[in-house]
Amino acid sequence: MISAIMPVYNGAKFLRESIESILNQTEGDFELIIVNDGSTDEGEEIILSYTDPRIVYIKQDNAGEAAARNTGLEHARGDFIAWQDADDISLSPRFEILKRQFTSPSIGFVHSDFLLINEFGKPIGYWQSSNIEKQRMLKRFLKVGTPFNNPSMMLRREMLEGFQYDANLRIGTDSDMVFQLSRDWESVHVPEPLVLYRRHSNNATVQSNFEDLDMVHVRKFLNSHSFEELFPELNWKNGIANDSMAKACALVGLFMARRRKMDEAEVWFERAANLVNSTDSNLFTRAMIGLINGQPEMAVELLNSCSTRDHIIENYLGEAALLMGRLEQAFDHFIKSLELSPHYDDAMDNLKKLGQHIGLTLV
Repeated sequence: MISAIMPVYNGAKFLRESIESILNQTEGDFELIIVNDGSTDEGEEIILSYTDPRIVYIKQDNAGEAAARNTGLEHARGDFIAWQDADDISLSPRFEILKRQFTSPSIGFVHSDFLLINEFGKPIGYWQSSNIEKQRMLKRFLKVGTPFNNPSMMLRREMLEGFQYDANLRIGTDSDMVFQLSRDWESVHVPEPLVLYRRHSNNATVQSNFEDLDMVHVRKFLNSHSFEELFPELNWKNGIANDSMAKACALVGLFMARRRKMDEAEVWFERAANLVNSTDSNLFTRAMIGLINGQPEMAVELLNSCSTRDHIIENYLGEAALLMGRLEQAFDHFIKSLELSPHYDDAMDNLKKLGQHIGLTLV
């Protein structure tokens, strides 16, 4: 059985459409657990208008999204868990398609793409997900954020044993869940838009202080993992761990800047500068700053001045060349980087970016 959990807080406007999208699933073996988190609108009236025995209604005082999700998990009886936001629409075959992907006990969760719609139900964009090896999850979280969106997922119940959403997070509860659990399980991606994900002015994430709230779960992620875990490509042996620590801080600064978290980037670059204890780590840190400041020529000069041209230097020389539009040169650097370190994920990712930059299309 599938337990579909729907937290609701003042979501009456789209609630009926969302509930009916679950009740109309082609997979009939499910329960819909609706957790009313202290709504003050007419949401309860809408929920109580349904007499379908598959609906389980729970009402609690307002405690936030994470608490509402935890309440839903406490009452769930299913072998699989699916999430449904109160303003989204699940296409009728969603549960059937996701459930049949669990072909092995090692598969912990399945996820799909989704179509973005506005408050009038009109398409405005597309979220294309992908499958990611569990050993590559950490770097993906650091560089971009969660690769899976909560409303698109179905999870095996065992995956959530002992887990609770962090009630201290107002934004990023789903990202926090994914990065805590996804490294231990295999996943399957369904490249179909099985969810219509609604973007509108009342979305929880559309807030004036979004960046401050978003950084809370990003910092939690950074504090939960060592630099050795996040940057295995750096040399943590041979007595130069401090040098690698400075480079790691510079790379965090680079990734934060690319995620448009400029204040956080400045903090990490300052940490890198304080840890620098060699000419090479100083040159590398300054080169990363050059990349985000739109000074790739300066970055090339600094990286070329490093005493060792390892796979990391080659990779960022390639990134600088790409920024300057020197595509063949970028290609040569990325290939050289992979020759030096065949399992270096960043160089592999950059080959993909190079193809996209040229305009290649996957068919």
